[in-house]
Amino acid sequence: MLLLVAVSGLGAAVAGVPHWSFVPPGSGAPPPVPLAGANAVDAFLNARLRSEGLLPAPPAGREAWLRRITLDLTGLPPTPDERSAFLADASPTARERVVDRLLASPAYGERWAQHWLDLAHYADSNGFELDADRPDAWRYRDWVVAALNRDLPYDEFLTFQIAGDECAPGDPDALVAAGFARAGPREVVAGNIDPEVKRQGELTEATSTVGSVFLGLTIGCARCHDHKFDPLPATDYYGLQAFFAGARLQEVPIHGEEEKLRIEAETRRIDALIAPIQARQKELEKPYRERLRAQKESSLTAEERAVRDKRPEDRTPEEMRQAEGVNTALNVTWEEVAEAVAAHPADHTAREALKREIHELEIRKPAPPAHAMTLAESADAIPETRILARGNVKQPRQPVEPAAPAVLRAVTAGGLREPERLDPTHSGRRLALARWLRTPGHPLTARVMVNRLWQHHFGRGLVATPSDFGTRGGRPSHPELLDWLALELQRQEWRLKPMHRLLVLSDAYARDSDAEGAAEQSLDPENRSLWRMNRRRMEAEALRDSALAVAGSLNRRSGGPGVRAPLEPEVRELIFTEAEVVDLWPEDPVPDSHQRRSLYLHRKRNVPYPLFSAFDAPDAQSPCPERSRSVHAPQALVLLNGRFAQETARGFAGSLLDGVSGTDSRIREAWVRVYCREPSAEELTSARAFVSGDGDSGDPDADRWADLTLALLNSNEFLHVP
Repeated sequence: MLLLVAVSGLGAAVAGVPHWSFVPPGSGAPPPVPLAGANAVDAFLNARLRSEGLLPAPPAGREAWLRRITLDLTGLPPTPDERSAFLADASPTARERVVDRLLASPAYGERWAQHWLDLAHYADSNGFELDADRPDAWRYRDWVVAALNRDLPYDEFLTFQIAGDECAPGDPDALVAAGFARAGPREVVAGNIDPEVKRQGELTEATSTVGSVFLGLTIGCARCHDHKFDPLPATDYYGLQAFFAGARLQEVPIHGEEEKLRIEAETRRIDALIAPIQARQKELEKPYRERLRAQKESSLTAEERAVRDKRPEDRTPEEMRQAEGVNTALNVTWEEVAEAVAAHPADHTAREALKREIHELEIRKPAPPAHAMTLAESADAIPETRILARGNVKQPRQPVEPAAPAVLRAVTAGGLREPERLDPTHSGRRLALARWLRTPGHPLTARVMVNRLWQHHFGRGLVATPSDFGTRGGRPSHPELLDWLALELQRQEWRLKPMHRLLVLSDAYARDSDAEGAAEQSLDPENRSLWRMNRRRMEAEALRDSALAVAGSLNRRSGGPGVRAPLEPEVRELIFTEAEVVDLWPEDPVPDSHQRRSLYLHRKRNVPYPLFSAFDAPDAQSPCPERSRSVHAPQALVLLNGRFAQETARGFAGSLLDGVSGTDSRIREAWVRVYCREPSAEELTSARAFVSGDGDSGDPDADRWADLTLALLNSNEFLHVP
């Protein structure tokens, strides 16, 4: 059986025709550019269109292009002032100036960090049953934002995330960056998980994530057996895992002594305030505990009493076990105390009030001193890596050394050097892996990354399966273009901003998405030749951020711990019981912080925001290379009836009423904010008639304007990138 699997996976190689993605990118020059001003991207695409007898769609209007590029690069809509400035700029370089401005904006890093965090399956909690918070996780998120904004070359970007502690020893930022391989979920249940199984789970997470994100291979499928389709035997999987054998999940202090002392002093101060309240609670509960204990003692048998009364040194082994059981049975749990107190309303009310007082003080405690939630080595001995039969840590087989997949070793000869020990506690293994990934001529690293850039700009990658470049993944729609872009990324010294600039200043990017060429629709209905632009719905985070931006209420403060924004009532009812007096979701006390960008909201894996869930935000349980785009009724319900939508629409209406004079001017302002265009004559007439109707309650004028703004935020034109 295993032999058949191996043969099926190696089929292409046996036939002498290696799979396209395992061959280094070709260095062919782009086709000749037929039109003045078209760039190399258009040269490839237009050559394909001509060969298939297709005509490119006309360019989109200037306002549509501006909205498209601003949403793509920043995740936010253009402001009315940005629109006016662009429309007034008649120079040939007007679009270039817009792109350069957007790439220099801090919002660029915030937008594109979200794409990367999807791959890292980042969240601010561990997941699983306990779903405990990670107080330092946000530091990795902020590192990604900063790295993208300063255009850290991609080869360095991946090196810091794979081997931060080895490439820059002692650098706190490098330690934070190495949190990539541990950003995913982690099961933490004290005493209930076999340490070997737990450790193997951590290695599996790191190996599979690095394989899918940087190599674009489903190498995790070779953990239990040879890959069924790709030439990736289990030895390759465990050879890749061996690079991480010495690395451990660590919380490395990156704080100074002054910060530590300040936090300790403030914590002691709050503990001193809590202590007398806890004493009052203990005193209130004392008679109930004593009564419960007495009831349990009264139910003991004579034999159990005799065993309990014996001195420990006089007990037999059997009596020792029996005594442990008796002590456990006599233990009074907090649940039993709570149930007993609840039967006495006065004491119950007093106890709940004390609990609330304690909780209100607890949440005022300062965050722990800064730590890097990282993956790092700190021991001189590197554990041996063995192939595991069926992935079972209890069935180890032959040992393996760190090694790149065999199918790639042949084409990256000399790229993977023998790891050099950097110091007594760093083996240099992960640094060697990172350096191999950035080897000139590596067939996958650059291809995978430029394909991800293309995917987010054009709605679909040149390879439609962005994290699977294997034999069961999609074949590139434009293989020569993909190879040229991969080499261009390296010619640009691995910098991403020049690549963005190249793609978005192409004619292809500027094409109309609403074009309906009859021949083109029949010959290429899926638009694989890119004869028009793909129309895309905004992602959940961009939708929320855009709604806040057009309403004028977006808080642009960046960085820092995630903010707990208000949850919808139905989510609270589903997750937190009514009996809970302690608030398990303490909202940020500063209301303005609730309007920060979605990137900065606290992401708890088991507590999803309804708007994000409805609009296909990933659950952060596994890497998400491509989001689904579903259409279902809850989307309309959340965007029409949800608290966020209602409050945002009312705030939007208020900003129009307070900041703009005249009905027509307000309508035009609303259209420009939401759609980046003026309303048509018909739209202006309809909107004027709508806001002039009779209101039924409250402030009629404000109610009508709130209904209008809510309708605009629910429109297809707003929800979709033009």
